[in-house]
Amino acid sequence: MIRTLLNRVMRLIFHNFGYKILSLFLAVIVWAIIQGEQVQEVSREVLVSIHVAPEYGIRGELTRVKAATIRGPQAWLLEVPKKLTADIYIPTGKVGRYRIRLSKDDVKNLNERLEIIIHEPYLDLFVDRVMERVIPVKEAIHGSPADGYIIEKVNIDPKTVTVKGIRNDLLKLRYVYTEPIDVSGFQESRVLDVRLVSPGLGADALSTDMVRVALQVGDSKINKRFGNIPVEIVGADQGATVKPEHVSIMVQGVPGVLNFLKRSDFRAFVEVRGLGPGRYEQDIRVKIPADTALIETFPEKGIVTIGKD
Repeated sequence: MIRTLLNRVMRLIFHNFGYKILSLFLAVIVWAIIQGEQVQEVSREVLVSIHVAPEYGIRGELTRVKAATIRGPQAWLLEVPKKLTADIYIPTGKVGRYRIRLSKDDVKNLNERLEIIIHEPYLDLFVDRVMERVIPVKEAIHGSPADGYIIEKVNIDPKTVTVKGIRNDLLKLRYVYTEPIDVSGFQESRVLDVRLVSPGLGADALSTDMVRVALQVGDSKINKRFGNIPVEIVGADQGATVKPEHVSIMVQGVPGVLNFLKRSDFRAFVEVRGLGPGRYEQDIRVKIPADTALIETFPEKGIVTIGKD
């Protein structure tokens, strides 16, 4: 019984076996043709190279990336490169704003029978002549030194850098800044190699991208006012008076120096040498102790009256 059943199954399988294999082969071919003709989509990036004349440039990078969708039969889509490229040429002599639409004709190595949709296809460019300028370098200090200390002086080497870029943007540039220099907790002077921040004029805009910054750290200084300093008259051959008779002087220095100064350590005077009788407005000059800096003299001028003999 079982053997009879098996014999029938074998006869069904092997009956006209060659025709069955041929039919299967034809079915596979038809399926492949159908799949190959079926319209599908793939996403790609288009790397756009912007070309300008040697003496011209654009704002921003010369290479841009656009997203694109490509549509067509699957068999053709298999030939599409992973990254597509395109070239855009700016007419010589063009200056100012320039808008161009990226199209299929600009894309290289793409089967012309495929459909491509470039998302946001417009390129908005600003074109100008390229020039060079020498721009000062300025430090970007962040944080504060330890208590009782200050940054007294900053030396940058080199102090300037040559910057290359389009004229419109370069004329607006006042400084090239360093990357942030964190001075938190500093108690002594330091010399650091610091990178410059790109001004956004292209990868090769700066003649150098590093500077050496010398930070001079000193004791923190305070201001202190000393009042009621008498004003002397210097160089008077005859009787003379001055108004006001006293001034106040504000000086700057470290607490260890200022706390030991007295009013007698200061001198205020007006110079009248060579002046005849009359009334004059003269600058009030001052002499202050070493290791201090003059901040203010109040008032700055005095009225001198010189009498006759």
